[in-house]
Amino acid sequence: MHDLLRIVRERVLVFDGAMGTSLQQLELSKADFGGLEGCNENLVFSRPDAVERVHEEFLRVGCDVLETDTFGGTPRKLGEYGLRERCREQNAAAARLARRIADRFSRPDRPRLVSGSIGPTGLLPASEDPDLGGMPVLELSREFETQALGLLEGGVDCLQVETSQDILEAKAAVLGIRRAFAAAGRRVPLILQVTLDATGRMLLGTDIHAALVTVESLGADLVGLNCSTGPEEMRDAVRALCDRSVLPVTVLPNAGLPLNVGGVATYPMTPAPFAAALREFVHDFGVDAVGGCCGTTPEHLKAVVEACSNLEPAKREVQPQAAASSAYTSVPLDLEPKPLIVAEEMNTTTRVENFRNLVRAQELDLMLLPLVGFDARGRRLGMGRGFY
Repeated sequence: MHDLLRIVRERVLVFDGAMGTSLQQLELSKADFGGLEGCNENLVFSRPDAVERVHEEFLRVGCDVLETDTFGGTPRKLGEYGLRERCREQNAAAARLARRIADRFSRPDRPRLVSGSIGPTGLLPASEDPDLGGMPVLELSREFETQALGLLEGGVDCLQVETSQDILEAKAAVLGIRRAFAAAGRRVPLILQVTLDATGRMLLGTDIHAALVTVESLGADLVGLNCSTGPEEMRDAVRALCDRSVLPVTVLPNAGLPLNVGGVATYPMTPAPFAAALREFVHDFGVDAVGGCCGTTPEHLKAVVEACSNLEPAKREVQPQAAASSAYTSVPLDLEPKPLIVAEEMNTTTRVENFRNLVRAQELDLMLLPLVGFDARGRRLGMGRGFY
């Protein structure tokens, strides 16, 4: 195993590009997929040479990190193809395959690393209603635990939760991964990458500041952005991460915003402007690791390697800042003027009879006391609903 955290402090790391769209370029048949057309993960069983080819092409152009062919490797996603019971086996096989190729390209002065790719499940942990595609958080975390155990067994250098669209699902992923670390008896660095739409928010409305507060509180080792948009649309969010994050920052965009051309998703950004944007993120903002997501080819990553490998990231003098986040935004806890009041919104239609009576009696001081936490004699009161 290689020490990713040490290496990323020494130089810019370049992750590989797209696995999915690279496999599409090979024009594989249904038979190549073992009869499970569209299941890229099954190729590690049916056509491992195709996956090896993609890995090798990215290493040949100078990438430092290979991402395993396990983006859809949770039990639920593999279960769509009848492979649920082979989840751990599939992830271990994909990790071993990438490990073997990475080791072949490694040199003492330039190790090649393997990152265990963990994508979203397509479930909404915020809703436990099965009709809405929901699942309880603890149950959902077991999906990620099983996948992580396979990746750890296969010898990855880090785990990469990527394309996170729901911050609660990201929490479930980390919960499952922590259990996997305990069961496996070893821990590797954890990368958590969220994906934002063109408005700068995650699918359910979380902004980048709330996402960062949550990711840092979960104990991730690197934080970043990937997928969804091209680098231009990520600019403000990348700057925000670099301005506020105490963690190393990773950025792996698509090759531009996808276009529908004849029913096929097409990514219009060519290698030169793609690499120039990532160079700016490293040189001007202080991004620590770069790479590509959907639509990025070995040509894109060759340009990124040439543009970024020998750069020194801009210095980021970030001081830790206490903050709290909701599902949508965050609030710094050190605000002026003080005090910061954290309270539950109440109104006259509340079912809490005591609060309604205080409103009717215009007892403003008594209404506010539970927020302060002490009565007029300095005695501590219960807070929020506990008081009412």
